[in-house]
Amino acid sequence: MMESLSLPQIHSVLLDILKDIDSFCRSNGIKYAIGYGTLLGAVRYGDFIPWDDDADLIMPRDDFERFLSTYPKDGRYHCLFNDDRDGERFIAGFAKVHDPQTDKFVGDHRFRNHYGVSVDIFPLDPLPEDPEERKKLISKAMHYGRLLSYYGKRIGHFSHGLMLLSRLHSKEYWMKKCGEVCHTVKQETSSYVGVLMGARGFHNVHPRTLLDDPAEIVLAGHKFLCPKDTDSYLSQIYGPDYMTPPPEDKRTGHGDPVYRI
Repeated sequence: MMESLSLPQIHSVLLDILKDIDSFCRSNGIKYAIGYGTLLGAVRYGDFIPWDDDADLIMPRDDFERFLSTYPKDGRYHCLFNDDRDGERFIAGFAKVHDPQTDKFVGDHRFRNHYGVSVDIFPLDPLPEDPEERKKLISKAMHYGRLLSYYGKRIGHFSHGLMLLSRLHSKEYWMKKCGEVCHTVKQETSSYVGVLMGARGFHNVHPRTLLDDPAEIVLAGHKFLCPKDTDSYLSQIYGPDYMTPPPEDKRTGHGDPVYRI
């Protein structure tokens, strides 16, 4: 019988995954930082956002690729990147490190996610100098990223035109398209980096030096790496009033039921 996990229990699993990734990255000289709502929680609460149920990291593209190739495949936690095995399935332009002893369900328990409590890892890629060109590239990245993601979803999970469009080509085709977008701009020619794979808007634009000299921040009693200028990063993502919590009716996570299996 599966045990339903409470939000504090989910946070405990997330913390253990983050600690494992942090230890591995520090030992192997892989650059990373906590980002998005995970960093916001650390700054605002010194902990996870009370209603959040996942965690996010960012990595420069080269470090992301090295992490994927060297993170242990037989360890306590599993890294998923365009994996389509029946037991563990996650297809997208970014990666997840998940706890295989947990599982998630979507659609009122009808469908398994095929991964459990997880930390998302988003690669940072160079962006064009020109704002209009930057917007065009991010738009293209969001389009191809969505199609790759929808290709990875089981038929029946969602009724969506993108689901049908994604089936016109193979997973490898969409991965190639995503790769082409991410390598459009050469690092040495741009002053900016941002998340292309996993982008949901045009606010993921940061100076190329974002992670050149990372700082440390305490999250749930443990130190993790973060951008040195947390205020600029969080203001860019969430706006200047990021320290103000949203209204109570907006304080929700993904809401998918999570179980220990």
